Amino acid sequence: MNFKAIKEEILKSKRIGLSFHASPDGDAIGSILALLNALRYLGKDSYIISRDVISDNFSFLSLSNEIDGNTPGPKMNTDLVIVLDCGNADRISADLDNYNGKIINIDHHISNEKYGFINYVDVNAAATCEISYLLIKELGIEFNNKTDIEIAIGSAVYTGIVTDTGSFRHSNVTSRTHEIASKLIELGVDNSKVHTSLFDNKPFNKVKLMGSVLSNIELVLDNKVAVLQIPKGMLEDFNLINTDTSDLSSVGLGIKGVEVSMLLKEVKDGVKGSLRSKNNVDVRKVAEVYGGGGHIKAAGVMLKGVDIIEAKEKLLNALKEEMHL
Repeated sequence: MNFKAIKEEILKSKRIGLSFHASPDGDAIGSILALLNALRYLGKDSYIISRDVISDNFSFLSLSNEIDGNTPGPKMNTDLVIVLDCGNADRISADLDNYNGKIINIDHHISNEKYGFINYVDVNAAATCEISYLLIKELGIEFNNKTDIEIAIGSAVYTGIVTDTGSFRHSNVTSRTHEIASKLIELGVDNSKVHTSLFDNKPFNKVKLMGSVLSNIELVLDNKVAVLQIPKGMLEDFNLINTDTSDLSSVGLGIKGVEVSMLLKEVKDGVKGSLRSKNNVDVRKVAEVYGGGGHIKAAGVMLKGVDIIEAKEKLLNALKEEMHL
């Protein structure tokens, strides 16, 4: 794989839309903002297509305010749409039904469905942000000059790497991951500021929400699975409608003996599930049973038309089978 074909398409396109997966995480947000900043710097008419908004802890990133949910589909005369960090066309946070142009698919998920006209899928990348960084270098930004734009792009890349690797503790980390992080810190990216903004910046109500969710945590399947639930109305009660709650799913993994943590969030049209595993359980396979996807140790799924009780039962049955219990 190389970036030559992608670079050619970018250079000849006049208007470029960028999108990512629904309910974007730090890697999706970091990779899209890194590329958006780079394309704007190179003089490209580029913008974000998204049905989603993002939580305040990403607001320190340059151009993050443009992920506002107000552009759910491509604008007129869009030549090219680049989708980052999304393995499944159904999960793209964009309405592309009436778009007849080219789609480039850039991702690192092993389950990627290769839905693009060009598919650049590097399953060895710890985060799509690694790929975004390498592509931006191919476009001519060398990350050597410590300019404001390079640091802005670098901060977005570092954010995606930190979040998708669990602050460099997950098994997906490679020597290249550390090399890129080292290069970015040498460039001037403030790694402490990134960490503080992401992890030490919770609204008071978010902490109260966490307390409420944790007070009702359950251990099931021989105490090997922790279940956390956010029923309908809870986010409204805490005035946290647009807050990212995916970090809660990792809390259960801190419990001794727990192999899988499952967070269920009841939303308007169903239930969103976030799955995390500690050792050998492939939660991606569990998510894929119901049309979701992700990584072996971190996956997501949307179960439509069910309540939280039914969603819990379905996912636990799939987990029971995967864990041979």
